[in-house]
Amino acid sequence: MQLIVVGMDGSPEAASALAWAQRLATPFGATVVAVNGYESPYLEPTEEELEHPLADREDELASWLERASIMSTTPPLGIVRAGDPREILFVEAAELGADLLVLGRTSGGRGPGFLHLGSIVEHAAHHTTIPLAVIPAGWGHPGTTALVGVDGSDGSLEAVRWLAELAPAIGLSTIAVAVEEPFLEWTPANSPQNWRRHVEHQIEGWTAGLTSAGVKVTPRPRRDLKPADGILDTARAEHADLIVVGMRGLGGISGLRAGGVAVKVLHHAARPLVLVPRP
Repeated sequence: MQLIVVGMDGSPEAASALAWAQRLATPFGATVVAVNGYESPYLEPTEEELEHPLADREDELASWLERASIMSTTPPLGIVRAGDPREILFVEAAELGADLLVLGRTSGGRGPGFLHLGSIVEHAAHHTTIPLAVIPAGWGHPGTTALVGVDGSDGSLEAVRWLAELAPAIGLSTIAVAVEEPFLEWTPANSPQNWRRHVEHQIEGWTAGLTSAGVKVTPRPRRDLKPADGILDTARAEHADLIVVGMRGLGGISGLRAGGVAVKVLHHAARPLVLVPRP
């Protein structure tokens, strides 16, 4: 983890996203860059009509960063660019070679920049090529416990790989959730053929990268639930500080990267979430 891009506006959610990113960056010595995209109200703005608002927005961004930043040996950098904020974030993240994109989760367009689930966050979830963290207001620290959804797919294995690099550096223990839907269950709980023991064995294999990195992994088999519901319900019950989900992607002409499970978790998670795309 060397560089983190944060979408920044004046909202409390963006402030939480920045604080979360700075605390995540500290053990890695990573650089945090706060980016704001400014859209001119004019259809075809002149240079003068762009120059002054951009200068004003740069002053605003400096003020937002001053209020939101935590004490850090490496203060965040600020960048304002003219254009669609959805595109600006991706362009800057790509040009800077960012390892992670962090956005605040809001329910509406509070503050310039319009960082809310219905626009930038959802657009980012469907198009990102790097891990995307979505942070609600009030969650300014990565915490101590991460929950990862696993099912043996390429997407979930990529989520495990990403978490195996992160967790040891910041001291995260991990809960691994897998949802099994057995057709019938006739075996006693202590039987090797019992569904729970079978799924726990699968979880051990899927999370081997975490355990080999020295991360404590607690398996949580679930049944009779949709996968997204199993992830969300377990995160609430276990008071997880972070949810990590891999993205299968829909592929084809749509080019959308977030599949159904990732989208449902994105829309209903009340805690920090990282969506990890396949390479």
